Amino acid sequence: MSRLGGGSSGFGGGRFRRFSGRHGGHEEESEPSSSSSGSSLAGATSLMGPRMGGGLGPNGYSVVRPDMAYYCFDVLYSHLYHMDPPRTPYFPNDFYPLFVTWKIGKDKKLRGCIGTFNEMELHEGLREYAVTSALKDSRFNPVTRDELPRLHVSVSILCHFEDGDNFLDWEIGVHGIRIEFYTE
Repeated sequence: MSRLGGGSSGFGGGRFRRFSGRHGGHEEESEPSSSSSGSSLAGATSLMGPRMGGGLGPNGYSVVRPDMAYYCFDVLYSHLYHMDPPRTPYFPNDFYPLFVTWKIGKDKKLRGCIGTFNEMELHEGLREYAVTSALKDSRFNPVTRDELPRLHVSVSILCHFEDGDNFLDWEIGVHGIRIEFYTE
């Protein structure tokens, strides 16, 4: 059961849930290589690893795979060049909440980040949010073809939700937080 906040916080009733790991879980980061073959644009992958136990599925194994980051690049590349979407990926198609984050340049400035707290199949979710986060994040102009070689992508799989006591019951760098407000 969720715990309700309120009282001295100045907020009405609410539900406070935290989840493990920075950006909500385990991340996989990838950046494009200088060459691409056909419709594929994939590059060197650097595993960021689980953060404080986050990003592990129910079986204790890491949910995120390097292929997920590659797949996001392939989806975006195909979309920007009006090509057929990439073939179905080989990673598991389990249900998870997820976010796709695009960054650009050597300093990896945020370029777009959108996802969902609703569980969805990973294949469909990554396909949808790879494009949505690159083109429809209202804080930024849509990503262009010219920016592709400078992009970096992170896939965040949200795991291990737990109820918090209040809106301060989480640690930066360890948890993400979701706050829901209720009105009567």
